[in-house]
Amino acid sequence: MTAAVLIAAVAAVLTPGRVVFVDTVQCAVLRVAELPGEGLAIFAAPDGRAVVPLREEDATAIVGPTGRVEAWPGRVFPLFFADWDRMYAVLPGMLATLSYPDRLLLERVPLEGVSGARRAACSHDGRFVAIIPATPGVRALVLVVGLGATVVQPVSLAGEAAHVVVAPTGAFAVVASGSTLETAVMGEPASREGVDVGGEVLSLCLLPNGRDVIAGLATGTAGELVSVRVDPKARHTLKERFRTRVAGPVVAVSAAGDEVAALSGDSLVILTGGGRRIGKQVPLPGGRDLAVLPENAKSTVPAWGDAAKP
Repeated sequence: MTAAVLIAAVAAVLTPGRVVFVDTVQCAVLRVAELPGEGLAIFAAPDGRAVVPLREEDATAIVGPTGRVEAWPGRVFPLFFADWDRMYAVLPGMLATLSYPDRLLLERVPLEGVSGARRAACSHDGRFVAIIPATPGVRALVLVVGLGATVVQPVSLAGEAAHVVVAPTGAFAVVASGSTLETAVMGEPASREGVDVGGEVLSLCLLPNGRDVIAGLATGTAGELVSVRVDPKARHTLKERFRTRVAGPVVAVSAAGDEVAALSGDSLVILTGGGRRIGKQVPLPGGRDLAVLPENAKSTVPAWGDAAKP
C-alpha cells in the first residue's frame, strides 16, 4: 500500500554545496539544504526527494522536501520513469534496473563497449533508454528498447552529443552537440538531418506534450531558450517555433506543465507559455542544475504506524 503527499510546484536547484527549494508559483525560496559535498547533478525522485551524486565523495546525497539529507554509498545517476519503485542506472558495461529507494539489482542489460554515460534519458513508460557513452570523441547514441526482449542499437551522430531527451512514448530521442540538434529513431542506424539553433546548447528538456523540445543556449554573454517542434513523420523532423532571449547563458532547464524553469545567469527564471514569456525571477548565484519535483509524490511508506495513531 502506498501513501501520497501533495507537493506544490517546487524546483530543487543545485548550487555548490547546497540544494535550494523554490516555490515556482510565488517565486520564493522555501528552504536551503546543506550537502556533505559538491553536487554533480540533481534528479527529481518520484517520492518528492532530490537525488544528488557528489563530486569528491563516492556517495549520493538524498534531500527530502523538508531539507533532511541522507546518503547512499556510491554515486548514482538515476533515470526515473512511471514505475516509481524502480529506476535505471548506467553502470560499466550494463544498464541496470534497480529498486527504489533500496537499490536492489532487479535486471541488467549488457552494453558492450559502454564504460559509462555522459548523459542518459528514458521514456515515461521506461521502455526506451537513450545513452550518450562517456568515452570522449564518440559520435554515437546507444538506444535500449524493451522490457524483456531487449534490443540494443547504436545510432551514429553527426556530432559528439552532450545532452539528450526522450519522447514520453519512446518514439524518438533528441540529442544536442554544440549548436546542433539531431533526432534518433529506433530502427534507423543514423540520426536524421539536424538543425543549427545558433548558439551552444547548454541544456535540454522536453515539454510534457511530448512534441516540443526546449534548448537552453549560450549566445555570447547572454542566452536564449529555443523551442523546437519534433515530428518524426514530417519531411523535416525538427522545426524551430520561437526563441526567448534571457540575460545569461541557460545552464539548466526543466518543464512542469506549461511552465519552464531555467537557470540563466545568477537567477532562476520562470517562463510561461511553454517558454515564450518571461515571468518572475529568483536570484540564485551559482545555480548549476535544477529539477522540478513531482506535484503528486509517491512513497513506499505505509499509511499506518505510530504516527497514524490517535
